[in-house]
Parts: sequence; structure tokens; C-alpha cells
Amino acid sequence: MRSSLRWRLFTILAVSVLLAWIATAFFTYLDARREIGITLDTRLANAAEQISMHLDSSRNPGLISQQIRDYTGTVLQVWKRDGSLLLDSGTAPEERLGTQRDGFETITINNINYRVYSQWDKAGDINVRVGERYELRDALAESIARHLLHPLYFAVPALGILIWLSVGAGLVPLSRFTREVKQREPDKLDPLDLTDTPREVMPLQDALNALFARLQVSLEHERRFTADAAHELRTPLAAIKTQAQVAFAAPNPEQLEHALNRIVSGTDRAAHLIEQLLVLSRVDSEQAPANPEQLKLSAVVNECVASHAQVAIRKGVDLGFEAADEGVVLGDATLLAILVRNLVDNAVRYTPAGGQVDVRVSRSADHVMLRVVDTGPGIPEKVRNLAVSRFYRGLGSGEEGSGLGLWLSIVERIANLHGASLKFDDNSDAGEGLMVSVGFRAASE
Repeated sequence: MRSSLRWRLFTILAVSVLLAWIATAFFTYLDARREIGITLDTRLANAAEQISMHLDSSRNPGLISQQIRDYTGTVLQVWKRDGSLLLDSGTAPEERLGTQRDGFETITINNINYRVYSQWDKAGDINVRVGERYELRDALAESIARHLLHPLYFAVPALGILIWLSVGAGLVPLSRFTREVKQREPDKLDPLDLTDTPREVMPLQDALNALFARLQVSLEHERRFTADAAHELRTPLAAIKTQAQVAFAAPNPEQLEHALNRIVSGTDRAAHLIEQLLVLSRVDSEQAPANPEQLKLSAVVNECVASHAQVAIRKGVDLGFEAADEGVVLGDATLLAILVRNLVDNAVRYTPAGGQVDVRVSRSADHVMLRVVDTGPGIPEKVRNLAVSRFYRGLGSGEEGSGLGLWLSIVERIANLHGASLKFDDNSDAGEGLMVSVGFRAASE
């Protein structure tokens, strides 16, 4: 069962107040006991002084003894220098009250604790000893302690109610904050802006606003992706439907076979398009490579070039690879393979028969450079900023499919995830075509 924040705060505050009250009562008790001791010691000293004065001025010790008997809680013994008892009070014990030295001392007689003050007269012939039982001091201290604890019976419940109400009042802004979040529509992702949000809740509000912003971006990606995908899939699906209708109406086997081949080709293009869309959806949602590791870019490129060799041969394109460095970088091998495959596939696809595609890996200082150079139609400089737009189609390429933009938008996204740069230039060596450069930061070996 989840604990309640209100109950937790109430318990902490109530226990803290109770412990503080008990601690205050305890230290007050100790302080009161000390003050009581000082006060009663002073009373004993004053009593001894008065008795000494009476003894000096009176020749009737019996009268003094009668006065001491009437002094409740105090016992008296008066001793001569020779050790004989001159007089005592009726409540005094038979044993001697302490020693003959001046001052205070604590003694135990017949299991009763006494506080005794001893004083000699000026002549040094008579020793007055005045004492009292410690029970009086204990009783006074306990009485003070009880009076300190008595309010607990009434104050603690009252304080508990006040603390409960105060905690509830303090949590009102949090409850309002909760209602605001709970009542929001799923598509309402604008930032929360509650003017009375407590400072302690501001980090939560900021975190939720950051989450709403990320969700807004994600939803925008999803909406744009869905709209673009639906737009792009219409072309291959319409072509497949057209060829299917042609196949139904084919007057001879040759036309039927041709139409069926076109259906198969269109289906392959649609499948490839869907694969690329899935890749785009994946890289769109990522913020960084999932499994970054040190890898040799030259090995990734070599594998991708080898996989496109047969396609290039069939089309009559000279596909080559040159590695001046192993190109050790930090990244995700799968994503980098997709990046290289898209660049090589586009270069081969848009380069006419008899053309040339060169893939190069080199290193300069702390950067690894991947270049794909072709002799195709290239991309006009004025539209290169649009080349990475999703589903951008180059004009005059003569190629069917989903367009250059889908492939290059995937390349751009993967490059961004790896902190790499993407640049388009003319193929200055051949005087025609395109050179795509992707610059990575070299990994420290």
C-alpha cells in the first residue's frame, strides 16, 4: 500500500513536536531540580545561621529545640566540642547528622537520604547541624515534571488537529497541480504555468514541461511521418494496381508476363520503401546511438560496397573503394551501415551506365572523412538544402522509387546522431556528378 504524503508529513511533524515537548520537559525538570536544590540548601544555611545566633543570645536551648520541632521537614542536632549532644529536634535521627566540618554533605541514615548543613559558632565550641530529607526535593521536582506533562493530555490532540489541518492547507497547491495535470486532454501539451506553484514543486513542473515538449516533438514527427508515408506509398501502390489491371486485360501471354513483371518490380520498390520508412521511424525517435562502440569505418564501407557490386555490374557502373585509413570512429555499427548503404545505393542508382562511383575513407587530424563521389546528374546547388527533405525527388534522373530525399534524410539523421557533418559538393574531378562528404570525429585508440 502506498503511503500518503499528508500522513507522512503529519507523522513527522507530530513526532517532532512531541519529542521536542518531552525534551523541553526533561531539561526543565533538570533545571528545576537544580534550582530547588540551591533554594533548599540556602534555606538550610539560613536556618543554621539563625540557630547559631539564638544559641549565642539565649540561655534556654529547650526553647530553640521547640522552635525546631515546629519547623516541618527540618531536623536539628547541636553538638559540643567534647562530642556531647546539646539538643536536637524530635524528628532528628539518633545517629550523627554528618561530620563536624563546615558546609554541605549528603548522608544516608537508616536507608533515608539527608541533605545536611554543618556550621560552628564563632567561638568554635558549638556545632549546629541542620538537615532535611531528600524526599522533599524529589517530591517538588516530580510535581514540576507532572505539571509540565499534564498539558500533553490536552495539547497533543489539539496540536495534532492543527498539524493535520496545516499540512492539508500546505498541500492545496499540490492538489491543484494534480487536478490540472489530470484534467488535461491527451493532445494538450502546452507547458504548465501555475502561478502559485510552490518552489518545492517547481522542479516537477519543469520536468513535466520538458516531457510535454519532447512529446510534442515526437507527435509532430509521427504526424509528419504518417502524412509523408501515406503520400509516398500512393505512387507504388497506384502503379501496382495499374499493372494488375493491365494484366487482367492482357490479350496475349507476352503482355501478361510483362505486366506481372512490372507488378513484381513495383512490389519490390514498395517493400524497399517500407523498409526505409521503418528505418526513418527508428532513427527519428532516437536521441543518441543505442550501442556506441569503437569500430573501423573502412570495414563497414567495404562490406556495403561489396554488397552493391553485382547491382553496379548489371547496370554498367564502375564501383570502387579506396581506404587511406581504417577510420576508427565511435558509433553504432548498424546505423553506420545504413548510412553507407544509402549513400552507395543512391550513387549507383542515379549514375548512368558507363559512369563511375568511388567511395573513399581518409583521416585528417582528429577527423575521419567518408566521401561518395559519382558521375551522375548531381544536385543543383540551389536545391541542395532541399535534398535532405523527406521524399524530395530529383528531376531528370529517370529513376523510379521513393525519391532521393528519403534516403538522404536518413543519412542526415544518422549523421546527426553521431555528431557528424554532412556536405554536398560538385564532383570537380570528373566535371559532373556529386560528392557527398560525411565527417566523423575520430575515436581515440
